[in-house]
Amino acid sequence: MSEIRELLNIGGGNFCDRLDISPALRTAWRMVFDGECAEAETRFRRLVAEDKRNHEALAGLAICVAEDGGRFVTAEKLAKMAVKTGKRSPAGYLALGYINIRASRIEDGYRYLMKARHVAPKDPRMRAGMVWYEQERPPVVADLSRQHPINRLLGNARIALDSPARRAAAAVFLGLGISLTRALIA
Repeated sequence: MSEIRELLNIGGGNFCDRLDISPALRTAWRMVFDGECAEAETRFRRLVAEDKRNHEALAGLAICVAEDGGRFVTAEKLAKMAVKTGKRSPAGYLALGYINIRASRIEDGYRYLMKARHVAPKDPRMRAGMVWYEQERPPVVADLSRQHPINRLLGNARIALDSPARRAAAAVFLGLGISLTRALIA
């Protein structure tokens, strides 16, 4: 997970300071995003032992279990408990998204990430979830390398046109461009 920290440009703990949770949870989440899952798992286990219905701690523990041991079934059960206990929190959905992405169920992971975005669009962890998704998402042209210029260009276009509103705006601009070109030619 340390490469995620580099991708997100998380410096000096600014990323986790914006989370609206307790200081103990904030420290544990910071450890997750710093790549220290073993220590974070210990902290999350302690928090879950104190309060079995702490959805943030359950979600963090689920991510740590999936990251350290690859125990996806156990991690998924923990994440589903987090969703059940914290219905208006994105943490459980974010954990389910991460677990599904790590288990090579990319589309299911994306669906859970979108549920997390729907619940709390301004949560700073959503950026990490989308980085996880983009790392595992197959390239646009499967026969070319992910770093090939064509894949990078098409991948950027795919990201830019990710939402329906952006696709509609692109269609409007394309229609305007075509009509202006026709007017200039005529």
